[in-house]
Amino acid sequence: MGWQHTTYSYPILFATAVSLLLGTYTLARMRRDGRSPTLLAFAAMAVAIAIWTGFSALKLLSTDPTVQYRSYLLLHAGSAAVGPLLLLFALAYTDRIRWLTPRVVGGVFVVPVAFLALLVTNPADVAIIDTRVVDANGLVVWRADRGPAHVALSFVYAALMAVLTLAVVFDELRRTNRSYYPQAILLTIAVVAPIAASFLTAAGVPPFGREDVNLVPATAGLSVAALGVATFRYRLLELPPIAYTTAMRDSPDGVLVVDADERVVHANESVGRLLGASSGAVGEAVDTVLPETSDETNAERTIEVAAAGGTRVLDLRSQPLRWQDATVGRVIVLRDVTARKRYERSLELRAEQGELLNRLVRHDIRNEMGLVLGLLRRIEPELETLREDDPETAGRLLAHTDRIKGNCEHVVELTETVGELLRTLDRREREPRPIALVPVLESEVAAAVAAFGHATVELEDDLPDVTVRADGMLSSLLYNLVANAVVHNDDPQPTVTVGVDVSDERVTVSVADDGPGFPDQPRRLLTGQTPLAEYEGAGYGLYIVRSLADGYGAELSVAENAPTGSIVTVGLERADAARETEQSAVAAVDPEEFHGTNTTDRGSSDGRVERVSR
Repeated sequence: MGWQHTTYSYPILFATAVSLLLGTYTLARMRRDGRSPTLLAFAAMAVAIAIWTGFSALKLLSTDPTVQYRSYLLLHAGSAAVGPLLLLFALAYTDRIRWLTPRVVGGVFVVPVAFLALLVTNPADVAIIDTRVVDANGLVVWRADRGPAHVALSFVYAALMAVLTLAVVFDELRRTNRSYYPQAILLTIAVVAPIAASFLTAAGVPPFGREDVNLVPATAGLSVAALGVATFRYRLLELPPIAYTTAMRDSPDGVLVVDADERVVHANESVGRLLGASSGAVGEAVDTVLPETSDETNAERTIEVAAAGGTRVLDLRSQPLRWQDATVGRVIVLRDVTARKRYERSLELRAEQGELLNRLVRHDIRNEMGLVLGLLRRIEPELETLREDDPETAGRLLAHTDRIKGNCEHVVELTETVGELLRTLDRREREPRPIALVPVLESEVAAAVAAFGHATVELEDDLPDVTVRADGMLSSLLYNLVANAVVHNDDPQPTVTVGVDVSDERVTVSVADDGPGFPDQPRRLLTGQTPLAEYEGAGYGLYIVRSLADGYGAELSVAENAPTGSIVTVGLERADAARETEQSAVAAVDPEEFHGTNTTDRGSSDGRVERVSR
């Protein structure tokens, strides 16, 4: 087999090399990022161009007519596929995936397959009328006179594919911003160059239509060069226009693009939804569409607009739109924050109502209880006088007044607890800090003993000196656990045992009683099976416990005690002293810090607090 040299082969070989490079690069991306319709179509298109140009170069460089004829047949296998693959790539590139069905993909290749079959068999000379080998300027050239099927099924069909491809690209370009113009221009060059060369060759326009060489494959060098620049310079496969159109079209935010003359040049569908069905018309002045806007290019503010369902609150942000170092307009983004503003207002209202309730509980009720206590103090001297005349009656009355006094003081303490709870629940974010556990625990156990004189509360010996992450309401949590164990015990002289266990991450406080056991409804509340908002049980002690535990990230559990009763445990997060020292000092807890956070009187009684060995 002989060979010949011609400079006309250089652009064709260049096209082959670049198309193989693009195909290899695309396959590498698929291996890294996975397959996608866009990458598959682009890789197949690059391979088809390589087949077309590679066998065109072989046909031109060989002097063997047999090799030239077979190369002629094979180059058409590549060229016939380029048009359909370009269209498929354009559909995938612009996210028209719904068109890439097996029927459509197969349909666009029906004509190329039929053409190749006719080219190989050539019945009645419908594809090739005649062939000849000519010597043109020292080159041995194999030439074929094309038949009607060749013109209709190859050239015309390729032109149709090119028109459809450009229509898809331009339609998408109409909806995108200018950052995608270079990609669209380069794609247009890649599509138009071979078709234009084929048309000029058929028309015999110089230098096309030469006898010595077919310049159409050489123009593929221009096509692959355009594709290469689009791929590597403008990231064709990384920034398809769908990234822009999806963000604009499907964004819940309204997006207005305004030119330098303050006229709307683009508006997505959300603009109409946010401002009204007739708003956001392209070509209108922006102050007509959005009277609340200003000409500031860097602005961010909240506006209110009238809507069908009432006033709508929008966040408005305006940013300059720049092109080649010049400001050509601005982009206005509208975000619906109506629900957020309503929620913020409800929080403010709830805080105001909570503060009002707090003042009512802690001020008005305390004042009324103060009056009652004052009246009791005025009665006490008269009762002392009565003791001399009727000791028995005076004793009974003094016992009653002591009880009334204790209950009044209890109500005063209760107002403090409710106030603290209101403030705790009102905080959106509780900030736990290191708290020394033992002083708080001892203080609250002593308070429970003082409040419940008939109960025995046992506090285990050798309590570990540990810190936990909590806040000033920790006392309320611990007190309510102990108080609940006493109040709901049916034994005339209940016994409650409080202990502490320490692990690497948790400090577990256990409160064990000898009562009848834990009812199902309170158990479900403590263990988290019943949401706080759905709890309808009597009392609020366990509600406080659960609410505070949730804020501390503590774990609550309920178990059976032997032989009777229950064991409630709260696993508090252990504070790492070494780490916490860098952030905040461990709180040196004074029990007075927690005054007024439980529900009973802290006065003296006949109750007994005992230390027991573990």
